[in-house]
This record gives sequence, C-alpha cells and structure tokens, in this order.
Amino acid sequence: ERLEHTLTTKIGKGEAIRSAGDGLYRMCLGEQRRLVIPQHVSHKYREILPGLLPGDNTVIDVEMIIIKKMSLHKSVSGLVMAMLEPVQDEFCSRTVIVGDTLYVEYEGTLEDGTVFDSSARRGMPFGPFVHGHKQIIDGYTETLEGRCLGERWRMTVPPHLAYGDDGVGEDIPGGATLTFDVRLIKLNDDIWGDEIRNKKVLGYEVIEKPAVCDEFAGAGDDELYIHYEATREDKSKFGSLVTQTPPYGPFSLSGKGTFVPALDYALPGMCLGERRVVVVPPRMGWVGGHHDSIMVEVVLVKMNGKEADILKKYQKSSRGRRGESGKIEL
Repeated sequence: ERLEHTLTTKIGKGEAIRSAGDGLYRMCLGEQRRLVIPQHVSHKYREILPGLLPGDNTVIDVEMIIIKKMSLHKSVSGLVMAMLEPVQDEFCSRTVIVGDTLYVEYEGTLEDGTVFDSSARRGMPFGPFVHGHKQIIDGYTETLEGRCLGERWRMTVPPHLAYGDDGVGEDIPGGATLTFDVRLIKLNDDIWGDEIRNKKVLGYEVIEKPAVCDEFAGAGDDELYIHYEATREDKSKFGSLVTQTPPYGPFSLSGKGTFVPALDYALPGMCLGERRVVVVPPRMGWVGGHHDSIMVEVVLVKMNGKEADILKKYQKSSRGRRGESGKIEL
C-alpha cells in the first residue's frame, strides 16, 4: 500500500524516524533517501506516520523540504529553489515586482560542480537589470518575483529556463542544467546592509487615545469593529474611512481575526475609541497580496456591543450600508 504524508519532526527529540543507517540524520535540504523501518519497531512510528500498517518491513521514500528557516520549493516549470536565508516577514518592507531595478550577487555552477561565472570572480554584482523585461534568463525572473531585499537562495534551472540547447560559448554547453547561488543586494534605491537587515518594519504608533480607557481589546473572544484607512506606496487609499462605509466587523482575535496578520498584531491592548497607525509589511498583509508596506490608520469603534463616541462622527458620513464581516479586501 502506498501512503503520502508530510511530517514535521524534531531531530534529537525522540520524534525522528530511525531506520537501518542514519535515518534522517545529516540529510541536506532537498536530499532524498529511502528508509527501511524493520517490522519489530514499526509500532513506534504509527503516531507520527498515520496509516502505517503492521506487517513486513516498511519502505519510506523521504525528501527533506524544510530545515529550520530553510525551505525547498519546486515549480511546475521544473525549476527548484532552495531558500537558504529568508528575510523574516516583519523585516521585509517590500518585495520585487515587474519594473524594479535590481542587483544580485551570484555564483553559477554546472552539474559537475564547475563554477562557470560568479560576481566574486568579476569583482562586482550583476546589475542593474529591470525585473520582468527579459534582460536575464527566465530562471532568474521566476525566482526573483516576490523576493525581499537581502534574501539568498539556490536555484536549479533546467535548460529551457536558462540557455537552452545552444548554451553560451565554451563555458556553458547546450542543454545544461545550471545551479545559481543568489543574493538580492539592491532593490531600486535600497542597498542590503546592517541598517536594513536590523530594521523592523512591522510596528504601530498610538496617535490618539481616550483619557479614560475602560474597555480595551484583548486577545480573547471580544467582539470587535474597526474603521480603517490604508495608504499604499503610490499614495492610493482604501478602507472603510475612504469609502465612508460602516466599520469592519464583527471579528475576534481568538477567531480568524481581520485576516491581516499585522493588524491582528497591533490590536491587542487597544482602547475603545483609540487610533493607531500600523505599518503592514507585504508578507503580513492582505490575502490578495501586495508588494509594498501599507500604512493603516485603524480606530477601534465598537467592542462587545459598546460603541466609542467617535463612531457617531463616522456614522454621519456613512452611506448606511451594512458593515463587513468577511475578509478585509485589498
């Protein structure tokens, strides 16, 4: 019987699969192994491998796809990307989109490990080039989309996304599968360095707070309503305060929240009637996705049936439509 299962396990915590040989120990990201679990110990693994049946020795084909913060991604195009040094979501202020001007550091190797080119060998990064304008091979274009400044990855690029059957000169033969180790070091005017590396983007600032705070949002089952105005990188705006519609809600932070992780981070402890400005990084924002950090002015206008005085001001300009209760949409 064939069984497919994704397993999260901690090496050295008594949860790893042991078999003849090393099991999962010393596996590299992207490595594949075939493990054999002897019949006499198979009962130990039924909790972490549901569906494991008693009987003969069990053969398991394993592929390592996540090690701590590193992760493996396979594309339908045939490209394989190993994310080696991701930027944490709260530190990523912007992601790459078509039209951005980029620089990268890189090292390119053939399948036998021969280095055919590198920025270190040239003494300079590769760039400038404009993303999405056919100035680089398709493998680069595919992996750069959505990347944060400073991220490092390794990509294995099949020939049709690299130099095809023709190759390039004497260094890259036709039909070659290439591997690149890449770091994005410049995104438009921003340059990767300690200042950007250590700058946390996610955050909020209190801009108005009632003199008396009798009611404040907890992380529990409080029923909340908010008004909000979001301003994007291009200065365009959206939200209930922009459209003059009723507040978003009801929602609770113990439930599905606002569906915007950065807002859910900023709401706990907020007083009824309080106004905050929240910086929403692209990977902690709206379900539809956005490349930029969005500044959101949010006001807690109703909680557990009690309305803030400021809500009356907003209600006068409201069009009288029903409040939202689904996802906050971009």
